[in-house]
Amino acid sequence: MRVQRTGPRQRAAAPVGAWLAGLALAVAGLAHAGVALERPQADGPLSTRTIEFADLADAARGGRRVPIKVHLPSWTGSFPVVVLSHGAGGHWDANFAQARHLASHGYVVLALEHVGSNTERMRRGMRFAANLRSMTRDADEVLGRPRDVSFALDQAARWNQSHAELAGVLDLQRVAVMGHSFGAYTALAICGARPALDWLVPRTGPGTGLGPDLSDARVKACVALSPQGPGEPFFRQDSFAGIRRPVLGISGSRDAQQGAPPENRRRFFELVPPGGQVFVWIADADHMAFSDSAGSRRSTLPSRTRADVQPIARAATLLFLEARLRGDAEADARLSAQGLQALARGSVNKIEVLRK
Repeated sequence: MRVQRTGPRQRAAAPVGAWLAGLALAVAGLAHAGVALERPQADGPLSTRTIEFADLADAARGGRRVPIKVHLPSWTGSFPVVVLSHGAGGHWDANFAQARHLASHGYVVLALEHVGSNTERMRRGMRFAANLRSMTRDADEVLGRPRDVSFALDQAARWNQSHAELAGVLDLQRVAVMGHSFGAYTALAICGARPALDWLVPRTGPGTGLGPDLSDARVKACVALSPQGPGEPFFRQDSFAGIRRPVLGISGSRDAQQGAPPENRRRFFELVPPGGQVFVWIADADHMAFSDSAGSRRSTLPSRTRADVQPIARAATLLFLEARLRGDAEADARLSAQGLQALARGSVNKIEVLRK
């Protein structure tokens, strides 16, 4: 386990007592509310720290490793939880800047590393295209990633009981899952979207049709960055019918899907059942613009529009989570084309927001 702090430690010292700690948290909460609504794209008022758990393993699945980096505010309190799933070929720092942004606004972020579809797996033999195709059709990985999320929530419950740094810090009644690309598939599956068996290797069950229900009732909301529409490799048209939780999907006009144009991602929103669903479409946004490892020691693939897209994506994500996990009606109202358009710049000059 390794602990790293970003900014000064602001946890109240023991001699000060619970009253001062509570006062500090209340002041931070008031400041957070203002920043979240006025500048949701910016980091919040709370300093953050990280704790690394590199050697976690799920005994129920043959010891599958599930490394987790925890981002959390350096304040006393109990905070909503966001489980973060990286894309194919990524790592637990692939969305580091986004995790830190949420932590600075009062969330605990559990950034996972999926060992069967991480950077090490992508680089194997330097066969990047073949490895991408293989991992996104690997039955163990496609069906195993959502189970990594459930394992992380099981682990979080144990930490919340007795861990020296995390006991009482995680509000497990308010949980969301967020993911990019293969991570978007993971987030949608944990919220009820059933994977297609049609393209899995090795053949699983009947080999076609819908796979198992991998949802976890503890998850109350989902943020899918580059959500997949129907078609190879993840979903069929009937895959989305099982989603019964609010989902925020974010994509854009240059966000191509494997074997399908960017517009196929809009089909996701057409097929998901109504119930607090939001879809943000950003002009000229490319696929890698939705991940940002800035602030970590590791890099992700470059993006021509990342600098312009990230403020919009971060603002939309925070406003959605504030509305869905904290019940903030004003944040929900700000999550609109008019509310986000002020952040548009450069070629990223038009934003659509759809709801149902």
